[in-house]
Amino acid sequence: MFRLVATLFISIVLFSCSSSPDQEKSSPKKEAKTQVKEKATTQKKAEPKEEKYPTLTNETVVDFMKEYGKKNPETLVRLETEYGNVKIRLYENTPIHRANFIYLTKRKYFDQTQFYRVAKEFVCQAGNSDDWETQYTRKDIGMYTLPAELPKENVHTYGAVAAARSYNDNPEKLSSPYEFYIIMGPTFNEPTMRIYGKEYNVEYSPEQIELYGTIGGQPSLDQQHTVFGEVIEGMDVIEEINKVEVDSREWPNKEIPIKVRIAE
Repeated sequence: MFRLVATLFISIVLFSCSSSPDQEKSSPKKEAKTQVKEKATTQKKAEPKEEKYPTLTNETVVDFMKEYGKKNPETLVRLETEYGNVKIRLYENTPIHRANFIYLTKRKYFDQTQFYRVAKEFVCQAGNSDDWETQYTRKDIGMYTLPAELPKENVHTYGAVAAARSYNDNPEKLSSPYEFYIIMGPTFNEPTMRIYGKEYNVEYSPEQIELYGTIGGQPSLDQQHTVFGEVIEGMDVIEEINKVEVDSREWPNKEIPIKVRIAE
């Protein structure tokens, strides 16, 4: 009997000390190695991929912006300045300009620019700088222009946001992709608006005539520049900026840097 019990005891000890292949896999050294591998794999997956963008040209920009606009449908942006913030709604009926503004916002191009022109009671213009870094960034993004988008309902009433452009050798009214302005301006009565309409071949609706008569604007620019948005909050900030001292080129004596962010 004693021999039987002893034999059973030895068998149990031997069994518990022996290792199966499954047990070897879960050994402390094996587990530690596995954990290090898993951690390294997780860290590798967590590293964000650097997004690459093409350098845009006049030949490629339209197709690029059409595709970019589908994937980035935002229409609200916030322009930040030391004077306060300005909220802008971008128009969907100017899809190339809207997509371009969102694209430059997300690439943080505007963050190295400023209000570089302040024309009293006319416009506050931004999107440029005398810093060489701005020019290098433009070269990287692309030296391109945007085709004009001129819906008749988009006019230069007070608070309109429009694209700057060159008037030299530019019959197609191609827009600068980088520089934009916000409209100020006086009010105009109905007879004056009729004169502007005939001079610039613009047929104003009763609603547009009323807006020019109540909030004002700059009708002389209608159908000459692409209006692609409007200020919906913060025109008091633009009013303050419009009061700053400027030099003979209408460049503010003190820099007014800006940042632009996607808004809600």
